[in-house]
Amino acid sequence: MAAPDSPLSDLLDAIEQIPKRQDLGKLLQHLQSNEELLIKHLPQLDDLLPVLDPMQNSLGMIFILNCKAGAVPLGNLQAVNVFLRQCRRLLLACDPVQVQMVPGQFVAVCSKFSSAAIAIKTPLAAVRPLQMAATALQPTPAHFTPLHAEFMKVCLLAKCYSAAQPLLDQELTQVDKDATGVTPRDLLLFHYYAGMVHVGLKHFQSAIQYFTLGFSAPSTVLNAIMVESYKKCALCSLIEAGEAARVPKYTSMPMTRHMKNGVTAYTEFVECFGKRDLKELRQSLEKHAAAFARDHNLGLAKQCVQALIRRNIHRLTQTYLTLSLEHISESVGLGGAAEAERYVTSMVAAGDISAAIDEGKGMVHFTERAERFDTGAAVAAMEAKIAGAVAVAQKLLELNAQLATDSNYVSRILRDRQPRWEDEAMATK
Repeated sequence: MAAPDSPLSDLLDAIEQIPKRQDLGKLLQHLQSNEELLIKHLPQLDDLLPVLDPMQNSLGMIFILNCKAGAVPLGNLQAVNVFLRQCRRLLLACDPVQVQMVPGQFVAVCSKFSSAAIAIKTPLAAVRPLQMAATALQPTPAHFTPLHAEFMKVCLLAKCYSAAQPLLDQELTQVDKDATGVTPRDLLLFHYYAGMVHVGLKHFQSAIQYFTLGFSAPSTVLNAIMVESYKKCALCSLIEAGEAARVPKYTSMPMTRHMKNGVTAYTEFVECFGKRDLKELRQSLEKHAAAFARDHNLGLAKQCVQALIRRNIHRLTQTYLTLSLEHISESVGLGGAAEAERYVTSMVAAGDISAAIDEGKGMVHFTERAERFDTGAAVAAMEAKIAGAVAVAQKLLELNAQLATDSNYVSRILRDRQPRWEDEAMATK
């Protein structure tokens, strides 16, 4: 604790006095005017933090930790552990009102906290605190914050994918730079990391949606995050849909050009997949293995090979009622009847196909299992889908109404249309 005659004692007294909501502005001004004092007395800051309450004194702790953050050497294990404990104490119990008064400083503290946890290879320790921090920084549950991307990153590094689900379930539609400090890069990173989390959960359809939002974002220049999003989207689309990723019409021109000429390995791999030839696809995988490994996509590419095998087997069920395991092996390109049996068995267990194997004769009998939609679970699932569609439609109407009254959007639309009007006028002359 600061000594009574310490230069920090007056500042500590101001922070410790439990401020009323209407007095928080005065405290903020006082802290801003004393930032140089905090920096000047960095060694004494560790003595101030233990006596402060994270909920009551969030503003003071944010300023102190922000000053400390730039001086914490990530190579010093003891210093890093001390900083992590101090930050955890704040992030797990901070006051949202005080946090939202200083979004920039709060994000800086959280970013350093995340970097420190990653530096000592303990990203799991940052998962819960960053989740609480992201929620505290949100003015509403619909707001994006820079901490959403930071939280997704530590979930990925910790391989704790399910922990990200609560924030992924939020309908994030609000972007307010003044309130949260969020930037376009934060949004791109969030969609990229969220897509990777869904890959980890084997939710490839959701992963495709996030990656598509990432690479199709408006941009006048090529962005590395968008390129990586497209690469992963291409492979996820092969696994989930068996075809190339769909590119929205509004995708920027720099990104569209790069898709044609800048990702040759992925383009060739997708083309090979479309030919449905397992041998050729494996050769393509071997040819481009180094490029996939460099992009950390080799695992996804290998899953594409497995996906093609399953799709080729599924295609046989649409043509034949009975086939021998040897015939399946030859048609698909597998290593023999035993391998074919393993694939058929796993597909039946997963519900991908309906079939029975006669092991004595080595034959597979395919059957149809039509869904009658006459169970309570099926009705509940259909009602949930309908309710979700209605909610999305309502949200689109609300966003459309907001855009229609946004002066920046309206002026931009008018500028975009102006050349066309002039061209039409010239054409009529």
